[in-house]
Amino acid sequence: MTNGTHSNPVFTSLGMFIIDEINFPDLKIDGILGGGGTFAICGSRMVLESKESDKCAWIIDIGNDCPEEILSELKSWNTGGVFRFDFSRKCTRGWNGYDENEFRSFKYLTPKKRVTITDLKTYPWMLNSESFHFVCSPNRCTELMEELSAVSETHKDVVIAWEPIPDCCSPEYLDATIKILSQIDILTPNAAECAAFFGEKEPIDKINCERIARKFIDYMSKPGSGIALRCGKLGSFCIRSEDKAIEWFPAFHEKIEGDQNKVIDPTGCGNTFVGAFATAFVKYDRDYRKSCVYATIASGACIEQYGLPKVSYDSDKNELWNDISVTDRINDYLKRNKITV
Repeated sequence: MTNGTHSNPVFTSLGMFIIDEINFPDLKIDGILGGGGTFAICGSRMVLESKESDKCAWIIDIGNDCPEEILSELKSWNTGGVFRFDFSRKCTRGWNGYDENEFRSFKYLTPKKRVTITDLKTYPWMLNSESFHFVCSPNRCTELMEELSAVSETHKDVVIAWEPIPDCCSPEYLDATIKILSQIDILTPNAAECAAFFGEKEPIDKINCERIARKFIDYMSKPGSGIALRCGKLGSFCIRSEDKAIEWFPAFHEKIEGDQNKVIDPTGCGNTFVGAFATAFVKYDRDYRKSCVYATIASGACIEQYGLPKVSYDSDKNELWNDISVTDRINDYLKRNKITV
């Protein structure tokens, strides 16, 4: 974490740190590092790597029951985040439940401590971020945009990546969602959430994934804006507001023979995707293709275990995630899918 000096962030998440309980039909695991902010920062870190690790920023609310191993893991990332200790409360804890079709349900087990734009005023360098990650309802997204415009002179120039929360992906919230899209740079739900705004089931083929995304893209009017839609085993695709062009990217673990045994836990993969995408989007001059590649390999690393991938270093001090460097992951992915960026 920061040590008194602060770089202006490339990416700042307003998502939370949460300790997760994960329930599959035949397995229960508790005490897992998680949270939308945590996973998003992990994705950002994989793009920035250790040389620029202080350029991803967030607030980490630590309660009186945080295991030391989780605290140590968070510190090992060396991000530009701030620990906010409050021993009068417990950490925010969440329950994740999956059915046989991997549909995820979520609920809070302890009171959540939301991170706001007002909180960032205490750490003003975060307000100078080149991008912000909001994971919230459309109404809350509107509030955050208003709060940001009131405290930041550069708010019109920053990249806003909005990840709608699943509970608000329904026809009831469609009008509010459409209203906010003109202020958003990157809209990035998953395909099931996108379809749910129209009362539809999760699309299971590429044609219907694209059809659902096109229902939103005409409302996105900021220059360079677009949608990065996460579609599970189908992979992901991006669609730009200017030309409505669509390009698909296979899932990281989809095409390797026998590789499905590396798909362990999808919890947080979407958040990780968003963090990596938004960070690469800023770092590489709004290059959608490169951003989708980084987001794909980051979420691919996230799915390989329960909780977060582990960071380590080789003998040459190169950063590794689950013992594989980001560069090697990208080169492998590009080669086997015959993609150039």
